Amino acid sequence: MMKLFVIVLLATLAIANAVGDTHCPGCVTNLKTEDAAASLNKSLNKLATGDGPHYRLGKVNSASKQVIRGLQYRINADLIDENGQTKTCDINMVFFQGVEITFKCPGEDDVTKTHEPV
Repeated sequence: MMKLFVIVLLATLAIANAVGDTHCPGCVTNLKTEDAAASLNKSLNKLATGDGPHYRLGKVNSASKQVIRGLQYRINADLIDENGQTKTCDINMVFFQGVEITFKCPGEDDVTKTHEPV
């Protein structure tokens, strides 16, 4: 009986390994720049209707996502401020019971805002 159990266990492990499931729950994965731009633009538009910050998206340079308690996007993007100045910022977006977005731009204090999902 023990031999049968060991054989079945080894066969199961071999099949699982052969399938090569690369999904890693909680691991950071790449996010398409188009998807990052769409989510970021929605948040920027929502924030612009309130007390800001008032940025426009120039372009997304890189983006990743991670499943945490919700979903987290890490985006590096060129943002255009109210004066037309472009700055490259690191943006952290957390989607969980709303959206929390943090802007980390060079030479400025970090800005964190929240808004309802769009």
